[in-house]
Amino acid sequence: MTEPYPLSDHALDDRIAWLGTSGAGKTYAAGTAVEKLLDRKARVIVVDPLGVWWGLRVKANGKDQAYPVVIFGGARADIPITEHSGRVVGEAIAAASESCLIDLSELGTKSAERRFMLAFLDAMYRHASGEPCHLVFDEADLWAPQRAIEPQLQSLMENIVRRGRVKGYIPWLITQRPAVLSKDVLSQADGLVAMKLTSSQDRAALGAWIEGQANKSDEKRMLARMATLKRGQGVVWIPARGVLDDATFPEKLTFDSSATPKRGEVKRTASLKPLDLGKLKEQIAAIETERAKPKQGKAVAQQTAPNMQPTPVIMQPDPAALLAAEETGYRSGYQAAVRDLGKAVEALGVEPVAQFVPVVGPAQAKRLADYAAKRSLPRPVERTPSAPSSDLNSGAQRLLSEAQARFPCRFTWGQLAALTGRKARGGAFNTAKKSLVDGGHVFEVNGFVVPAVAEQRPAMTRDELVELWINVLPAPANELLAVVAQYPKGISAPNLAETTGRQPRGGSWNSAISMLRSNGLIKEAGRGVFVLGDIDGGAQ
Repeated sequence: MTEPYPLSDHALDDRIAWLGTSGAGKTYAAGTAVEKLLDRKARVIVVDPLGVWWGLRVKANGKDQAYPVVIFGGARADIPITEHSGRVVGEAIAAASESCLIDLSELGTKSAERRFMLAFLDAMYRHASGEPCHLVFDEADLWAPQRAIEPQLQSLMENIVRRGRVKGYIPWLITQRPAVLSKDVLSQADGLVAMKLTSSQDRAALGAWIEGQANKSDEKRMLARMATLKRGQGVVWIPARGVLDDATFPEKLTFDSSATPKRGEVKRTASLKPLDLGKLKEQIAAIETERAKPKQGKAVAQQTAPNMQPTPVIMQPDPAALLAAEETGYRSGYQAAVRDLGKAVEALGVEPVAQFVPVVGPAQAKRLADYAAKRSLPRPVERTPSAPSSDLNSGAQRLLSEAQARFPCRFTWGQLAALTGRKARGGAFNTAKKSLVDGGHVFEVNGFVVPAVAEQRPAMTRDELVELWINVLPAPANELLAVVAQYPKGISAPNLAETTGRQPRGGSWNSAISMLRSNGLIKEAGRGVFVLGDIDGGAQ
């Protein structure tokens, strides 16, 4: 009798982190799970920086064709890629229905890989169709390291793992070093498949995930096993589904292209039949031709005027630099004034006017500019409040951007931390909070955080706020909130558990209820009866 696969069909649709040291079998095990998805006709996109996933196209015997996965890049590419083709590849894949493999192994440098990935993920997210699609990131710590190398790429990865489901994306993360993978990314995983991990730092890195997702009493049982697991063995832990099991993964049905030959062995290989993808090849060739034009133009100009001497240029002050310096001085003085004003307002015990500086959006700026041109008036300056401030670190900037983006809805520090995937405690958070308050970027009013500068926009509706939190919170907290929101008069704990298919007890349930309570999203209307909390965030 065939053993059941270690992950159920429902669990395969969760956000899974596959962890294990080099050689532990994590990529192989993840490959068996991808085969399960492809058997279900699910759509899968694998980001492969090592060039080891092409075996999905061939059966284990190395001869018969398996899954028609389109390969972009690498030695066996159906469609070649360069570091500059990320945008067109992302747009093409987002609109397609095929499963794909993005092989980055021949781009040459890590910076070239990051350049491709930044454009690729941005295009994928912007042009998503909304249909379910698994995004498998092998060596995920390259795209979201704990110490960010490319902040924009890091932000995109965080957005995909935190809010990607609303776009249809189900991310899987594969890494041999959990300690160097961003905690903000790892913490969003619904479950773990943990293979052998020998490093104490890597095992300790799972602490933040355990704290946010699971019952801490299970921690010792799992971590004690991880140092002694054999190749192909793992621990499957999905708290929201009540799963904490030892697992042995089956052999792959497809060719093991990630295998490393032992001393004296010859590396096995296989041939792939080509796919007809002419249109996509033409699209990528077109963007490369377009990028080459400026270089050709420069060469022609040099050939047509070889004897021309350069004209001396008298350097003039850069207007943009002057404006930037002026803006810096203005911002420093403004922040000092706002800080002093905030202290005075707080002493008086009155509500400040939260909108201090009106912001002109792009469309309104154009209309005002046209009007000003007719009346010979000064042209309006388009400003945006969310530009990064040089006096803020990345953590403070994310908190400020979130507060500005949601204004006039207001949130507590704890809620802002949750919205940005953080904990409202610790040295890093307290430093970010202090810099925002002391720098005059925000006010604290009746426990809520009010941005000093924010764009004018309508307040989010109750349903929009519920949807926001559902997309941010991990399971099962988001599922419980979605049900509670449908019962204005409240729902009892047993009925809530039955509706969501869970037990109203245990670590997973208690952690989810605690998370909702601490963020003010639910409250008790009576003993064991939950209603929606004051979710409007103090909107005026």
